[in-house]
Amino acid sequence: MRRRALLTSSLSVAFIIGACSGSTTPPASSAPTTQASPSAAASAAASPSGAATGPLMAAKPEDCPPVDTTSPVTVTMWSNTEAPGQAVEEAMIAEYKAANPNVTITYTGGMDLFDSFDRFQAAAPSGSGPTIYGAYMPWIPILKENNLLASAVPAAMCATSQQQIVDRYVQGTIDSYVVDGNVVALPVQQNGWSLLINKRLFEAAGLTDADIPKTWDAVAALQDKLKKTDANGRLTQKGFEFRYTGPQWYGNTFAGMMWNLGGEFFDASGQPIFNSDKGVEALRQWKANIVDVTVTKNVQNSPYQDFANEQDVLSFGGPNALSFVEQLNPALKGNITVAPLPKAGPGPNLLYGFPYIVSAKATEAEQAAAWNFLNYMFSDPNRWFKNTGLLQPIIGWYEQPAAESFVGLDVFISDITGARALPQTTHYGQLQTAIKNAIDRLVLEKADPKATLDQAVQEYNTTIAQ
Repeated sequence: MRRRALLTSSLSVAFIIGACSGSTTPPASSAPTTQASPSAAASAAASPSGAATGPLMAAKPEDCPPVDTTSPVTVTMWSNTEAPGQAVEEAMIAEYKAANPNVTITYTGGMDLFDSFDRFQAAAPSGSGPTIYGAYMPWIPILKENNLLASAVPAAMCATSQQQIVDRYVQGTIDSYVVDGNVVALPVQQNGWSLLINKRLFEAAGLTDADIPKTWDAVAALQDKLKKTDANGRLTQKGFEFRYTGPQWYGNTFAGMMWNLGGEFFDASGQPIFNSDKGVEALRQWKANIVDVTVTKNVQNSPYQDFANEQDVLSFGGPNALSFVEQLNPALKGNITVAPLPKAGPGPNLLYGFPYIVSAKATEAEQAAAWNFLNYMFSDPNRWFKNTGLLQPIIGWYEQPAAESFVGLDVFISDITGARALPQTTHYGQLQTAIKNAIDRLVLEKADPKATLDQAVQEYNTTIAQ
């Protein structure tokens, strides 16, 4: 990745903003819940311009046809969405192609997030990469620098302007995807994390709602009560384990703890400072919650497997995690308590997202067709939420049937209200790798938190030749 001045920014997001009045509705209750509790306050949200008030304008592909309905055009799409989302994408592609026979969509799903990013960056400049690519929120700055982001095409999306597209989303929620006034990405997932509790196993350990941990130190204090071994000493149940199935889990979790603690990754001049006392405290709390990282069935495309297998009593994730777990183990439906995510300090929680972008190296016809398809794919937030739990913050998403009946919705909303986005820098890949290496040393080599972060800062500076 190319070197450039730091673009660190924060994004304060309230998913329940009353946009017309400019006031913020108080967040929903953050008490743990095992039953649906929709946010009545969320219904106050409205479009600033009044141009669009609900799901986008293509409930069916025919509702918003391509700009060109006759000339053949081929769109390629790379996806790293988890399995439930991949099934929705494949179904919607089939529906779109049936309605628009002149458009061919070649789909590759189940890709590794980071491997696909390397491949995209290598292929896209010559025009040989995919037309549509599933990206990651902090990559927007480097994709912009490399001129790989195509602006949305309003005419292909039944809109009259870029702002009208923005106005279809809850205020502030896609700010990270607007560059120089143009929409350059749309989120397939935009949320934070909450705590997931196996209610039966939690209660079997003699614990009640009063024992639900609110801090990571409180989680650590419960580990021995929730841990089980068999007659041979083999670990059969854990209280909690952080997730290690991909670099993003390291980076996201550490960033969330840093925001909780009031830490920063860079100073005003762009120098890395994540080895500060705040970073050291985050890793102290992380270290206190290491059980045995080798005892796991979690993998990249099924990162909640240990919780679904009822090996881990506590886990974490967004609404998609809850939906995915219940698909993996239907017996857990109705047996999961959703509670506020434990915190390392009093600061804001983490907000992250996975958007689709359209390659600027694609032809104008390909770009128009790609944005027309994405407009259709993200026109039914109810379908996505019902089948995947993936939260797409289109105005009115919280009033759709799937959202209103969703377990823990009030907690999920509360955990992302006022949340702060991942640090955005053109060197995010190097930053994330340095953090992963630091945590791997902590976990696997029992490294000292300060020493491993100092080494990570050195590694980061070396990789960006600073």
